[in-house]
Amino acid sequence: MPKRVDHDERRRELADALVRRARTSGLHATGFREVAAEAGVSVNLVQYYFPTKAELLAGGLLHLRELLRPRTEHDGSPADRIRAILRALLPTDDTSTDLYRLHAAYAALAFTDPALAAQPHTAGPDELQPVLAALLADAAPAVHPERTATSLLALGTGLSAYLVSGYLTPADALAALDEQLDRILS
Repeated sequence: MPKRVDHDERRRELADALVRRARTSGLHATGFREVAAEAGVSVNLVQYYFPTKAELLAGGLLHLRELLRPRTEHDGSPADRIRAILRALLPTDDTSTDLYRLHAAYAALAFTDPALAAQPHTAGPDELQPVLAALLADAAPAVHPERTATSLLALGTGLSAYLVSGYLTPADALAALDEQLDRILS
């Protein structure tokens, strides 16, 4: 009897191989051959699931989004959830630093790749801005929730870049974020 292949699982495995390789070699240096070698499969198999480089990159981006999603799902009061979501986005450990670097590499490629630019970016403003805005409407009714959510995401992006660049320590970045959140949520 022929072996049944779970195509969704195979796509996830290949996208995970892309993410692993891109973490070490950089996204710009990761193509079909590198993904195939990382996954221990043939280049033809990678191309079967992702026929073009654009589709391979988009598959990796969706996989990265799935890796980041659990970091932004929290319970508690609206104020606690806002704080937890924004703190979780900061690259304060090895895993989150790797994920941030890869996310930033996708963002940089999107500047020059229209197909990639059309893809939603990992757990970014497209998903988190409305979530934060709804939480802010409950937690801080005196602020404009949509603008404040956008500002907080921009603050998180800037703090993340400073962290990865070595301009801030994780403790300093978290303190800066908490200070701003204390102003908004009090």
